Amino acid sequence: NSGEKMLRQTLAAAATHYRSAAVVRSRLGAVAGKRAMSSSQGEEAAVLAAVHDVLEAAGTGDWAKYEPLCDKDITCFEPESVGNVAKGLPFHKFYFNMPAGPAAPLKPNTTLADVHVRLLGGDKTSAVVVYNRLVQKLGVDGPFTVKSNETRVMEKDASTKKWKCVHFHRSPA
Repeated sequence: NSGEKMLRQTLAAAATHYRSAAVVRSRLGAVAGKRAMSSSQGEEAAVLAAVHDVLEAAGTGDWAKYEPLCDKDITCFEPESVGNVAKGLPFHKFYFNMPAGPAAPLKPNTTLADVHVRLLGGDKTSAVVVYNRLVQKLGVDGPFTVKSNETRVMEKDASTKKWKCVHFHRSPA
């Protein structure tokens, strides 16, 4: 019937998107592993990997993974803060502690488009990352995409040498 046909088409489209996202992540890993890469390119790849990890942890509700990827004094502007600057991890933990809703038939797929990384300072221990975030979901009426414009400020932790998110701004587009 037409409902089953639509579901098959939706699943096929989603599978294509998942494969595309896996290819992008694979290529990013391959680029990061090349020895001919400059130190700045290597740092940019490390920053992007950290941003990916933050978004994945937030998207899956994994607080144990999210918390160490963010500074304890993180600040942000996002729709949930209703125009105010939210300060500190407790604001975010509230959303991780909310009861889960009904399970989605497919895991949402996140794609970052028009990504730009700028390393800051002579020591390159901070960075600004801007991008359009596209989240593909499957709803009752079929697939749809939610877009937001985001900026992340990342800082390299002096003791661990790992990138942490210290500020972000997310606006619906």
